[in-house]
Amino acid sequence: MTIDTINDKASKMVIFGWFCGLAYYNWFSSSPIHVPLWAHPVLVFAGMFVVSIVIGAGLALIAGGITRVITGRIDGSIHAYSWAAFIGMGLAFFAAQYGLLLFARF
Repeated sequence: MTIDTINDKASKMVIFGWFCGLAYYNWFSSSPIHVPLWAHPVLVFAGMFVVSIVIGAGLALIAGGITRVITGRIDGSIHAYSWAAFIGMGLAFFAAQYGLLLFARF
């Protein structure tokens, strides 16, 4: 497995975490966060891109830095990138709550 395939899977996992977080905090929570109807497409489409870029790319950069410090090369090991994929999915899940809270003000 290469770093590119891991980052591809990590991006998909971050997007999955975002959608699960939106569904949980908006539909399945005991106290759901109510947002206007127009905010749902914005959160789904724009949020998907923003979360993938900010969380996914940010964690990939951090994983690259850690790998470089430990192995001396940015592509020296795939383990930090794999961990970043799982961490990114959790961060995206919890970031969905803050996205909903941001749009709940309108």
